[in-house]
Amino acid sequence: MNKISKKLSLARSFEKAHFSEIQRQERPGFHLSPAIGWLNDPNGFSFYKGEYHLFYQYNPYSTRWDAMHWGHWTSKDLLHWDYQEASLAPDEDYETGVFSGTAIADKDGSHLIMYTADYTKAPDYSTDLSGKNGIRRETQCIARGDGREYQKFEGNPVLSEKDLPEEFTIEDFRDPKLWIGKDGKYYAVTVARKKRDNLGAALLFSSENAVEWQYLDTIRENDGSFGGMWECPDFFFLEGRPVLSLSVMNMKNTSPLFRNGNCTVAFVGEEAEIELEQESMVDLIENSMKTAKPQALDLGFDFYAPQTMERDGRTIMVGWMQAPEAGGNAPENAKWYGQMSFPRELFFRGDRLCQRPIPEIQKLYKDRVELAIICEKEEKSFAELEGKLLDLSLKIYAPKPSFERKDIFQMKFAKQGEIYVLCTYDFVTGILTVDRSHAGRSASICEVRRIYVGSSEELSLRLLLDRFSFELFINDGEQALSGTLYELPAEAKGISFQGEGIHLKVEKHSLREIELGAL
Repeated sequence: MNKISKKLSLARSFEKAHFSEIQRQERPGFHLSPAIGWLNDPNGFSFYKGEYHLFYQYNPYSTRWDAMHWGHWTSKDLLHWDYQEASLAPDEDYETGVFSGTAIADKDGSHLIMYTADYTKAPDYSTDLSGKNGIRRETQCIARGDGREYQKFEGNPVLSEKDLPEEFTIEDFRDPKLWIGKDGKYYAVTVARKKRDNLGAALLFSSENAVEWQYLDTIRENDGSFGGMWECPDFFFLEGRPVLSLSVMNMKNTSPLFRNGNCTVAFVGEEAEIELEQESMVDLIENSMKTAKPQALDLGFDFYAPQTMERDGRTIMVGWMQAPEAGGNAPENAKWYGQMSFPRELFFRGDRLCQRPIPEIQKLYKDRVELAIICEKEEKSFAELEGKLLDLSLKIYAPKPSFERKDIFQMKFAKQGEIYVLCTYDFVTGILTVDRSHAGRSASICEVRRIYVGSSEELSLRLLLDRFSFELFINDGEQALSGTLYELPAEAKGISFQGEGIHLKVEKHSLREIELGAL
């Protein structure tokens, strides 16, 4: 029988006591939110014992980040989810926070979790004014369970200073992505900060038993082109191509192909054959990552720390829909803060890593409206397209006169009077802009994103709109742009278009709420 610590028991008691205080209409319609309190990174996205498992960084006691726990959902279909009790709490001497990690169905039938144990002790300035007596130590640990209860390994941590090459600091060594290779060995990719320049790197480790680990190689180093420290690595093969995704801290790139701040970047390698021998696996990953080409995963306001899982030939991704730099901006009196993106299926179109909502979303469709529209010079609203929970697809075409006039397409959604989100596309410059500065938010946050889509007479957009967020997919998922919409009035449901002579084909589906099983 698993031993449940006092800290974990307290977290479970607290979330159960307060879960029912949040009414269904106060939560997103089809996106996941925490049981109570704060949510950030998705963790442990996996399939085990006939269920999808998705854990999350969790602070049940506040809508702000603090001592991290692991929250937990389960699902049979990736649509409808059950809240489970908190799975992990920072209840060991080596941790003050249970940070991000992954989970797999292990060979012995258990659900194996690998996570980062963060131990932080604030400086005591009364004894040392330099502040150098503070401690921060990040190590990798494992826990095993049956899909509900998890027991931490008595020999934790399994990766610590003794396993980390000298050139990296233990202060920033975290977020293991764990998998079992075709050779039967365990592999893990972590990130670590280099001592010499304080930039991030992705490190590869292997093990025969998930307990005793060996450093293999540094598969990608930041040369300063992609922010500072890296976080939350994910590594997977898609259509035979290795992909390393990273959450980049403090990106300074102002190119419209990337975005500044804290963002997500994928490094995509060439298609390669995966051999069984460890040396071949290491060589493959190392060589492919040296020449891997970067691309942004989501150019919007709020998308970070994505995780993938593979099932039935599909690679499914979920991300945290929040910019870390806006983490302290929960609306006043909020009972919860933080959402996950709707699950996305990844695929390649040529060399482009693309993403689209999983097709299971069609099971939420309530109705269908199709319109052919020729936009006018003045803004025009369409009552038949209104809604709060929507899957809206647009095919946009600028006939030659409109193109020569340099007309700009404009859409406003989540609209009520002067409250709205504005999306524009300039057919000549190829710039798509999303502006949420009129969406009613009281916090000071990033409000405008401009991305380069490419100049064309045609464009397709797909909008997933929920009560507190939107996800926009461009040209069938070649680019994505996500954002939160906290404090938006419930009545903000309008849709309008503008752009003289521009042709639209519109398909709208209203969505049902997903079912959420209570604690």
